[in-house]
Amino acid sequence: MADQRYPLISVLIPNFNYVKYVAIAVDSALAQTYPNVEVIVSDNCSTDGAWELLSERYGGEPRVRLHQNERNIGAAKNCDRLLRLARGRYVLYLSSDDFLLPPHLSRLEERFARDPDLDVVYCNAYFAHENGTVYATRQMPGQFPVDYTDARDELVENFTTVCPLCFPCALFKRDVLLEPEMLGDADNGQEARDWEAIMRLALAGKRFAYVAQPSMAIRLHADQWTGDAYHGQGRNVLDFAAYVERYMDHPEFMRRMRGREAGVARLLHGLVAQAPALSGKGVSPFAAAQLEQFAALEERLQARARAYEPARVRESRVSVVVQTAGEPRPLLAALDSLLAQRWEHWEAVVVDHGTMPVEALLRAHAAWDRLSYARLPTTHTAGAARNLGLRMIRGEYVAFLDADNRFAPEHLERAVEEIARMGAMASLATSRLVLERANGSASTSELLGESAPFGGEETDVARLDVAHALPLDAIVFYRGMLERIGSFNETVPILDDWDFTLRLARAARFAPTRSVTVDVGARIGLVAQRLGAALPHYLAVLDALYAAHPGDGRVTEARTRHRGGVASALAASPDWLYEPHGLAALMDALGGRAPSPLRATQPA
Repeated sequence: MADQRYPLISVLIPNFNYVKYVAIAVDSALAQTYPNVEVIVSDNCSTDGAWELLSERYGGEPRVRLHQNERNIGAAKNCDRLLRLARGRYVLYLSSDDFLLPPHLSRLEERFARDPDLDVVYCNAYFAHENGTVYATRQMPGQFPVDYTDARDELVENFTTVCPLCFPCALFKRDVLLEPEMLGDADNGQEARDWEAIMRLALAGKRFAYVAQPSMAIRLHADQWTGDAYHGQGRNVLDFAAYVERYMDHPEFMRRMRGREAGVARLLHGLVAQAPALSGKGVSPFAAAQLEQFAALEERLQARARAYEPARVRESRVSVVVQTAGEPRPLLAALDSLLAQRWEHWEAVVVDHGTMPVEALLRAHAAWDRLSYARLPTTHTAGAARNLGLRMIRGEYVAFLDADNRFAPEHLERAVEEIARMGAMASLATSRLVLERANGSASTSELLGESAPFGGEETDVARLDVAHALPLDAIVFYRGMLERIGSFNETVPILDDWDFTLRLARAARFAPTRSVTVDVGARIGLVAQRLGAALPHYLAVLDALYAAHPGDGRVTEARTRHRGGVASALAASPDWLYEPHGLAALMDALGGRAPSPLRATQPA
């Protein structure tokens, strides 16, 4: 008996000649723990006895509505017909060869109940053999490792990775799918219409939420509509190329994919290159004219990627990636410094991977409406957390802010000004070291002193070949640089930021702002700071970084001197860490700087 206190969900099942599977699909929808479900099956003139089976088995079931088309109208139009027949507030398309697990609808609808402004909620899926035995979890490059709500731009993922959202995994607001042309033209010749529908939803700015735990199963078998034959014949490539051509001049595509065009080209190139192996014959399934079409499309995308307009920075958003794994007080203070920015076009992306979840605290912070949040269930390296944050950015320019550091109010404004003035792809601020003493833990502290300014000149950029001369947080850069230099090294416990900054400096010219706008925080004893825990690994990681970035004889000689200075400082660190001048000297040594005077600060 339906419980009318809950919004009605319509499970829409298109069917054609799946007599072996369709009843399992219907039964899985009827077995849902969600209490208000209707199941609508539209049979597309099956000839294998499926319609007769459906009529006999569900003709008297009040929760099931059966429809048979007068003629086979094709899969796309059959899906459109199901949507017109639906009465639910929410709809879910279930392929008649797939099946749901009992909590599927409840878990997805619960996210809508929490956030009624969402438009799509989807989850991961299991893979099942033809006999229904589940054997694996679906793993696609575009999937997230954690739950999220509106934390990334789905348009980016759908044009740079292989379709991360599988239609039977998703619960949609029915009214959203009924908006004009949201499902696209049923006669446009593309088969992966669900992929295009997600692209259209993303282009329209619809809001998505994701549940990482799977609660339905996709059955893989020889007769699958978009299975081995679809990929083996290269139809997936033809579909994707058609979508790129159709939407690459759309204003939203051009705005939100700026700096990411090379990623779209890379995906297209990879799909074309993969096609001969998937064909089963070792030869390309494409004609020469089709290969020329793909190559021309790649070149159009790469030409856009090469075009850079630095003046656009004045109209662009800056995404500030914050990874946090420690006490909440420093994080909240870092966000306070973002709220104080004179440059208003920013967003914060917070990746939380500490032992203490901070979502509730962030929801109470004034920056909440301007940030995206993801919570990793276990502690990761800072590089891994930052990489997840980079997948969440929506801005055309990128900055980082460690939870222990602060921006001055003019930081982003000065960065934007210098990028535009110098036509650069990155800006570089001057920093200072701020020392404090934690009282008991990092929950309260007192200021002790600050160093002379450092790291804001072209000479500091040149020193990156030798030492960690520039704080990552001092840099703002064009997101298109990520296509050239790659992401953070996730395997090292420390110096991933130096490695990243070095690669960036070798690929882009930095525009110095010559303003001291970044405070780098260091606590006596490095209490609750990543550097403190990683000091025993410092020299090993330093050696690995040197090996990964070879230099000439002059650089090698300078590195030898720097490594010796670092080794001496680390040997003295048990004494230095607990005294302000000693800690400042250690930080200077690690950064390859001459010891700088420490100006005492009146305790706060």
